[in-house]
Amino acid sequence: MAKRMDFKQGAYKEAVDYFKQKINIPAKRWNDLEETMHTRAFTVAGVMREDILSDFRNAVDAAIEKGESLQDFRDRFYTIASKWRESDPSFDKKMEKPKYGAWRSKVIYQTNMLTAAAAAQERQVRDPKLNGVFTHAKYICMMLPHSREEHKQWNGTVLPINDPWWDKHSPPNGFGCQCEKEFISKYEMESGDEHETKRPTSPENTEYIGESWDYSIGEADQGVYWASDRAEVQEKLQKKIYWEDSPQKGIWSSTENNSLNLPIETNEKFAPDETISKENFVENMNRLFGNVNNGISTVSFKDTLTGFEYVTRVDADFLSEHFKGKGKARYANLPMYAETLKNPSEIRMKFMKSLKTGKSAIRAVFWKRFRYNNKDYFVEIVNDSGVGEAFKLYTSYANNKNAGKTMTGTVIYQKP
Repeated sequence: MAKRMDFKQGAYKEAVDYFKQKINIPAKRWNDLEETMHTRAFTVAGVMREDILSDFRNAVDAAIEKGESLQDFRDRFYTIASKWRESDPSFDKKMEKPKYGAWRSKVIYQTNMLTAAAAAQERQVRDPKLNGVFTHAKYICMMLPHSREEHKQWNGTVLPINDPWWDKHSPPNGFGCQCEKEFISKYEMESGDEHETKRPTSPENTEYIGESWDYSIGEADQGVYWASDRAEVQEKLQKKIYWEDSPQKGIWSSTENNSLNLPIETNEKFAPDETISKENFVENMNRLFGNVNNGISTVSFKDTLTGFEYVTRVDADFLSEHFKGKGKARYANLPMYAETLKNPSEIRMKFMKSLKTGKSAIRAVFWKRFRYNNKDYFVEIVNDSGVGEAFKLYTSYANNKNAGKTMTGTVIYQKP
């Protein structure tokens, strides 16, 4: 199975798809976002301007989709860096150092190319059609002069794909690490071409892994079917806790507040409307959201934390089916949902991990509180990352169960 990913072929759809599903996320430092969140976020340390980060994203996208070389990327880097230097004195000072630009461009290029390659290979072998075909994986160190000595000692390690060692040791395992994970079929194992080995370290020993690199790209990206079998998550799953927060550092540090502290909206035009039904749902979406094209409405918002603009995609068909299972009240509450998305009281960015599969997600959570006829409605709308630089509406709630609920995550917007 093993082969090095050659992006010059321009034929790795999985790598392209993996990169395109990322959300542009600003970060002051390289470790503001930790571990698995890098499978969901595209970030360049120090870039806090939306246009500069978008330029870098386009440059990386060209490298992955069209197979552009490091030199191609480096040419783009210096053009983007000129714009960056004009607005950031600290970056301008760094660029004055000899070889800094060459080093920085290589780090950005290599990190994104290697992680996209690893994610693509994991996506290939995790195809449901291949379920059960690949049973083991082998750690491959390129044995280059600059390869870490510890990683050289891991070379040739063969373990079952569901062995806990891979949870933290799946390569690459640090900036500049070019190690790979080769997947081995059950036929190769049965024929004796490959043999299972012992773990070179304990699964929890991350001494020789770079900070925030101790995770499995495949698990964080696509999830794994065996994750929920592990004893440490069974108790939470039995309590119907399926997702847990993944707190981050720096500007993305999580805070808490109580939903009862939200301001109250009392405008009657957002009150429940019993005339809204499945049959006239799209018509009412057009009326409330405006500009519904091919069943999709988009709502954009600019976060007050960094000035970045994000887009929420609302799918009329999906939302209609989603509401159907909850009865007529959901349809009637559409005006409140629309107002919450268009004029929220608070938006929080949350970084989450599925306890069932280990899959990671970035979520924007919209909050608003309404009161009509002495009854309170607490609206929580959860938007998952999923399509390019947009959030896709995932689910929504409008009930008193959200009264007094602890709101977690990073506040990226609060109504003045």
